[in-house]
Amino acid sequence: MPVLQRTLRFWLAGWLGALVVRLLYATWRVTVIDPEDVGTGVRDGTRPAVIAFWHRHLLTLLGHCRGYRVCVPVSEHRDGEYVAQVMERSGLASVRGSTTRGSLKLVRGLLSCARQGWSPAITPDGPRGPKYSVQPGVALLARRCGLPVYPVGIAVSSAWVLRSWDEFMIPKPWARIVIAAGPALGSAAYDDVDGFCRALGTALQAACQTAEDALRQAA
Repeated sequence: MPVLQRTLRFWLAGWLGALVVRLLYATWRVTVIDPEDVGTGVRDGTRPAVIAFWHRHLLTLLGHCRGYRVCVPVSEHRDGEYVAQVMERSGLASVRGSTTRGSLKLVRGLLSCARQGWSPAITPDGPRGPKYSVQPGVALLARRCGLPVYPVGIAVSSAWVLRSWDEFMIPKPWARIVIAAGPALGSAAYDDVDGFCRALGTALQAACQTAEDALRQAA
């Protein structure tokens, strides 16, 4: 395929994808639980942080964080270009790389964004799983960035669930959604990779449980 045709296809797919996310988000009824007001500092870049959430909630958080100063790792695979285009047309920054190939490039890119006030948003179990597992690379990124790591849990009342390794969720129109930010992980855990991974996994499950409890109470 000619380069120009391929570029046009990526651009069009990104524009349409961002439009679909925007239209879906306009129908969602979103409640945010954020005791430490993390969202305000992340949105305007005055208080950047590492935002951690499970991979299956990527679309939900993408819709909510549209226009935030957030940078997201995206695979270097050709399909990753579609994701990058959607994110950039949603006002987010994408950093290309992967945990298996180009990991140093990915970390450098995220560090560069963090120094400019962007908040890295990471999925500890991505890009291939297993679901709800925390990969060690997250600890490296957190230590190098020197930023607090906030676990974010999400609960959705109604969604399409894909038959993928992460059971990726696409909230249906007019779904109720709760986004809950838990307390930051202490920096002392960063030097103990295994301990950090266990602590982040536990914190993410707790944040998801907070979101689920709030969703049930609102029903």
